[in-house]
Amino acid sequence: MAFSEVDDEDEVVPRRSSQWAREVKAWLRAVFVEDWNLKLLALAITLGLWYAVTGQRTPSTIRLHNVQLQFRLPEDMEISNEPRDLVDVSVTGRDLGRIKRGDLVVYVDISQYAPGERVVQLTRDSVTMDLPEGVRVEEIEPNVVPLRLEPRVEGLLTVEPRLDGKLPDGYELYGVEIKPDKVRVRGAASHVNALQKAPTEVIWLGGRKESFIVQQAAIEISDQRVNVLDTVVNVSLQIGEQRVEKSFAGVPVRESSGAQARPETATVTLYGPRSVIEQLRPENMQILLDVSAEGAISPRLILPPEIEGRVQLRSISPSGFSIIR
Repeated sequence: MAFSEVDDEDEVVPRRSSQWAREVKAWLRAVFVEDWNLKLLALAITLGLWYAVTGQRTPSTIRLHNVQLQFRLPEDMEISNEPRDLVDVSVTGRDLGRIKRGDLVVYVDISQYAPGERVVQLTRDSVTMDLPEGVRVEEIEPNVVPLRLEPRVEGLLTVEPRLDGKLPDGYELYGVEIKPDKVRVRGAASHVNALQKAPTEVIWLGGRKESFIVQQAAIEISDQRVNVLDTVVNVSLQIGEQRVEKSFAGVPVRESSGAQARPETATVTLYGPRSVIEQLRPENMQILLDVSAEGAISPRLILPPEIEGRVQLRSISPSGFSIIR
């Protein structure tokens, strides 16, 4: 009986080994043979993720085109030429996608430069940029910029109104008043000294029949190297009926106290709005002769009250008078 039990145990061990071998074989088949398409996809995803992560850690270089260039100037100096304001910059670092290209500026400190013609070197050591941590400037192209530095000065320019448009027929511009009539400007000495006037923005006159005021009219100087310190002015434009000149003969003359004058009539030439001039007659006016203590005679034109101040006296003929006592 004991011998038979031992014999059964010997038969169990081979059976267990065979079963374990079949299980290992099935597992290997499942790993390496079954669903191989899905396993290849998983492998590709894994490799892609690995490449993306390790690629970000590997430094690379990119070239940034048309980056703005700005100069930090000496306190009392200005650039008087037209240097380039855009450069190409090569940068090196990791994760360069963090760079905000639209906000990039290359700053060059030239605050220690003296006036005159200068050539500024653009290197990674002479410029500064606001770059993410771990990113550095590698190269700048072009790497030199010619500059002309001049003293900064202030000037006072007379304002010149820029007028456009045609007034209606029968009307004219009597005059223009500007407050203030001068403005301050600042810039490189050669640019400020070259200016003669400070023009305003365009003021349109088309269709205007009455006087008007332009408040806060902008000063527009085309030279971008000159800064306008007083940027606006008020412009008052006087518009009215077209004026004409006309002479009137036979205007009565008398001495202011009533004495007789010689000659007794004179010719006056007046200038004013057409409708006012055309309604005047010699009998509507007179010339009074004022006599000073020294005996000097001064003629004075008297007009109807409603016309006073609306016309100008251009001349009186004859120019000399006498008084009969």
